[in-house]
Amino acid sequence: MKRRTSDYEINALCGMLIEDFIKKFHYSNTRVIDIETFVTDYLGTKIVFETFDYETKGRDGFLSDGITQLRVVRDGISQRVIYPKNIIVINSDLNDPNVLARLRFTIAHEAGHLILNRHIPGSCEAAFHTEFTEGEEYSIEMLKSMLSIREIMSNKAAASLLMPPFIVSRALNTYNNGNKVTAYTGSDTILPDISKRIIQRMADSMGVSFSACYRRLKELGLFDVKPFSEYAINFNNMEAGYDQSI
Repeated sequence: MKRRTSDYEINALCGMLIEDFIKKFHYSNTRVIDIETFVTDYLGTKIVFETFDYETKGRDGFLSDGITQLRVVRDGISQRVIYPKNIIVINSDLNDPNVLARLRFTIAHEAGHLILNRHIPGSCEAAFHTEFTEGEEYSIEMLKSMLSIREIMSNKAAASLLMPPFIVSRALNTYNNGNKVTAYTGSDTILPDISKRIIQRMADSMGVSFSACYRRLKELGLFDVKPFSEYAINFNNMEAGYDQSI
């Protein structure tokens, strides 16, 4: 029996779950997915916030299997806690408006684990989510976890939950008249400044980070990729500064 779920299947499954959620909760005109309500009221899973201890330094979220202990700090005292199965625990450091996109992606990531566990019965395991931050030091164990197939699959699920095609399409209609975002390619991919600003505004409207939005546009084939030679022709004629109104 096939145990691994394909990228296509993850995208389709999460997309259909979100569409069903939106119909049942009457969010038909929404431009941003209410991921917390999706998790608590649609999936029926509780979300709790805790102060993670030093053993969980660098971790953002945790999905409990009902067995694995999580070290947290309560009233200044470090303690190990076993949460009921399928409880999502979020690092309280994410309860900050400045990291809202990170919070939303963490919740969606743990929801992805839950969905995949239900989709493939018997696959339930405790799962941590760690957001890679440049300059941070990570243990070999944490790096292996971050790069595991399970984590990659849950990241794809999170992107599909937060940015289903119809939500991305609405953002693209609003910020780029429904057109694909221009990118230039040669030995690497180059985004002109206007494309970066379009992606950032789309990301802000969907409650995700620039990098998450960029990857999702790429997955959905929503870049108008042109040869770098077209960009190079006009490069020396470009002026510094830009129109702030765009």
